[in-house]
Order: sequence, then C-alpha cells, then structure tokens
Amino acid sequence: MEKALSLTGLASANIRRKPYRTAALVTLIALSAAVLFGSLILVSSLKCGIGGIQSRIGADLMIVPEGYEAKMEGVLLSGQPSYFYMSKGIEDIVRKVEGVQEVTSQFYLTSLSESCCDFPIQIIGFDSDTDFIVRNWSRKKVSSSASTGEVILAGSNINAEKNKVTFFAKTHDISARLEKSGTGMDNVIYADLPTLQKMFSDAKEKGFGFISDGDCASKTSVIFVRIAPNYKSDGLSLRIKNALSDSNFGSEKIQIIQSESFVSTFVKKLSSFLVFIYANCILVFVIAVLTLAVVFSMSINERLREFSILRVLGADHSSLRKIIFSEAAILGSVGAVIGIFIASLVILPFNVIISEKIALPFAMASPLQVAIIAVIVFLVSLCSCLAASVFSALRISKFEIYGSAK
Repeated sequence: MEKALSLTGLASANIRRKPYRTAALVTLIALSAAVLFGSLILVSSLKCGIGGIQSRIGADLMIVPEGYEAKMEGVLLSGQPSYFYMSKGIEDIVRKVEGVQEVTSQFYLTSLSESCCDFPIQIIGFDSDTDFIVRNWSRKKVSSSASTGEVILAGSNINAEKNKVTFFAKTHDISARLEKSGTGMDNVIYADLPTLQKMFSDAKEKGFGFISDGDCASKTSVIFVRIAPNYKSDGLSLRIKNALSDSNFGSEKIQIIQSESFVSTFVKKLSSFLVFIYANCILVFVIAVLTLAVVFSMSINERLREFSILRVLGADHSSLRKIIFSEAAILGSVGAVIGIFIASLVILPFNVIISEKIALPFAMASPLQVAIIAVIVFLVSLCSCLAASVFSALRISKFEIYGSAK
C-alpha cells in the first residue's frame, strides 16, 4: 500500500528537486545565522569582560604617576607589559587619610630582553601583607612553595606545563591559578614582593637589563584604595592630594583614577563598537530576508502548473500556503543549524586567540549563555525565513485552477 504524501513531504520533495537553488538558499541562511551567532557571542563575552574588570580591580581608587593613566589601562585591559614608578612612601601617607579603609600596592617589572622568559608577559609584584585584590581571584587557597617559600600566581591564559614557569633560566613553581576575568590580568604573572626581588637578583646575575631599577622596597607602580562606607570618591581623592602636598612627597605628581569612572569611560568607548556589531547583524538579516522573498516569489511563477495540479486534486488555498511555509521552515531550520555549527567551530575553540586579537576585555560566555544564544539565533533565522515567504503565501491564496489571480 502506497504511503499518502503529506504537505511537508511535498515541500521536502520540491526542495530536493531544486538542489542548486536549495544549496544557495541554505548557504545564505547559514551565513546570516553564523554572523548573528558570532556577533551575539562576541557581545555577551565583551559584557562579561566588562564585569570582569569591575570585579578584578577590587578597589575604588587607583593612584598612578601623573600621565600614566593610558598605560595603566593597557595593563588592565590587554595585559600589555608596561612600567611606571613612584615612591612607595606615598602608600603610607594614603593609608592615614580619613575615609581610607584599605590600601595595597603593586610593582610592575619590565625586562629589556624578551628572551628572559618562556613567553612575553607582565610580571607584577604584590604586597601579600596588604593585598585585597589578587588572592581573592585564586582558584584555591594560596600558600608559599614548601621548598622555596615563593608565592607565584598565574593568570588563566598563562600556558605553563606542570605548573612551572621559567624566568631568567630559573624555574619557579606556580602556587595557584587565578580565575578567568576576560581582562589583561589573565595574561599576567603575579609574585609576592620577596619573590619578585629574587627574580630581579637572578636576572642581574645572568646579565639581563631592566628599564626599572627593581627597587620594589622603595618604589611602587600603582596604589589601590578601598573607600570606607559613607565616603565619596571625589572628596577622598581631594583629601589624598592635600595630604600628599603637605608631606615630603609633595613634589611627586600623581593621578587618581576612580574605578567607577574608569569603567564607565571604557563602556562608552565600547558602545560605538557594539552599535556597529548590531547594525551589521541587522543589515545582514535585511539582505537575507529580501533575497529570500525575491527567490520565493520567483519560484511561485515557475510552479504555476504544479499548484494547478494540486488544486485539481482537491488542495485548497490553505494547503498551498502550508506547503510554502513548510519549505521556508525546512530551509530556515537547516540553514540555522549549519550556520550555528560553523560559527561554533570558529569561536569556541579559538576564543583566547580572538580575545588577544581584539585587545578588549573578553570573557567567553558560559555554556548556558551559548545554548540560549544558539536557540535565539535558530528562532530568529526560522522566523526570518517564514517572514520572507509571507508575500508568496499571500499570492498563492489568490491562485485559481486556471493559473491566474482573482
């Protein structure tokens, strides 16, 4: 007994009957879905990266030498090796200012020779006694190495075999890994100040030169300040400047960066980039929908005889519309799945490389977020194909057996 041919079966048969047209339409839909999926993943990851900046800074104020805000931004956003120094005594002055809850500092070490290390990275020394930033991002409790007493923390992007790194021909054990933040801090090695001083001494023995003098006892690069409750950033910044001007360090020029202002300024810069991404997605889908609409409309003219036969066999206008929508749904579903799959093969395995190339905070979206975005892209692609077929479905609604419109 022959199996009755359903409307979906008719739609599938017609799609298979035109392989070249079908391949072209599926390719168009797949490209649109891939662009949308990749763009949404990028936007989501950038937003996660911005959140990572806010969490990783962990302080309300950052104090740097005057004129080095841009270099500080480079370290935080992309992990770009940099150096700048001021007197460490400023930290003691800041600590005594009313409204200051916690203070810690970091020292940025930069070598003149990239051959000193297994990979070109920024080495940052932190004060383990006052730190309230770095240790909070450790994946486990931080303890010094049993054999050397060193404390070395590695960013999530640091590729170290057997949890060891080599600096200046000396191998060091990594005490702990830091959680991924999507910022330049993922490309940084942190060491407590005694360990950093030891690295510097090892380097001098090997003849390596430094831009800095390595004096982390009297110099520092950045001072992080956490404000006490009920105090404002603007007022505290003014009090810190006044306290420094009245001290022995009054001649040193500093710049106080408010973390909230720093992040908001970066978000504004990023907004124009995100607008471009959204506009690109909209443009791609408008072109895809219009192209599909034209192709569906042209196919109606080619299939007048087919629809006439169906009408003679008893198919009503509703059945003809269902065939059109079924074809659109099949093409949309197949194209969306292919596009999402291809985009996933490009983005997911190479997200670290992508983050390095765009030089922006980039924390890969979680598996749940990726799954939600994939579902959204699938539905948008499917609805776009159905929307493109509406005009053809309306035309077929007026179709009569003799092949002309009412």
